[in-house]
Amino acid sequence: MKIVMYGAGGPVAEAAIAALEVQHTLRLCDIRPPSEPHPSLKGDATGNASRWWPSRPARRDHEFRQVDVTNPDQVRDAAEGMDAIVNLTVVRPDPVMAFRVNLVGAYHVMNAAVAHGIRRVVHTGPEVIIDHYWHDFDITAEAPPRPGTNLYLITKYLGQDVVRSFAEVHGLDVVALYFHVFQPGDAPERMKGASPFLVSWADTGRAFQAAVEAPPMPNAYEPFIITGDLPHGRFGSEKAKRLLGWHPQDRFEGHWRRPAVRQGI
Repeated sequence: MKIVMYGAGGPVAEAAIAALEVQHTLRLCDIRPPSEPHPSLKGDATGNASRWWPSRPARRDHEFRQVDVTNPDQVRDAAEGMDAIVNLTVVRPDPVMAFRVNLVGAYHVMNAAVAHGIRRVVHTGPEVIIDHYWHDFDITAEAPPRPGTNLYLITKYLGQDVVRSFAEVHGLDVVALYFHVFQPGDAPERMKGASPFLVSWADTGRAFQAAVEAPPMPNAYEPFIITGDLPHGRFGSEKAKRLLGWHPQDRFEGHWRRPAVRQGI
């Protein structure tokens, strides 16, 4: 399958590329050229990448296009000849660019899908349901979204609504993956305040592979919570298991399981 990926320079893209490049042809698009890596992936003063970011085996050569997702012509041209779209673009802190990338950029990506007859679009976003459901359990992706007033959450929420509208009006097949916290599955350190909405980088990559390769969805816009199987039971990935065939492998036992200490009598 030929896949165009927007926002291909960030850490989530690293995980997605590692899983997709084995069996698919990728066209990677980002506003930064490959010679200018994402700030999160530059590493420390010694040049070592942060051990908390995803690692990939030996990099393969992929077609690259420098694309500004706020430019509709560049976005549309990059999607020509592709079978599927993966949109990973995001801006968080800037109040102008957050709307231009997270909302208007999503509009341009969906217009490109329609223009080229691409039905499978994998959209990504944050858990706009999480902030107001902390005391609930068994929360699904269908819970009413409550992004609040956080710039990042509200702009991504508006972008999701644009994607949903395009999917329903034009009969597209959109898989929307919702994430919260990422960590390496084999990280030895314990991190305080481990999230009940947590997934490993390897499982993240497998989620993208499943989203691209899954059969047609029941609805034009189908959202999924992507989290590991954690004992909290607040957020579940049952729908992703059922419709995408995605089963998380990393359970982060180090966060919540401790060996029993036997004491003598």
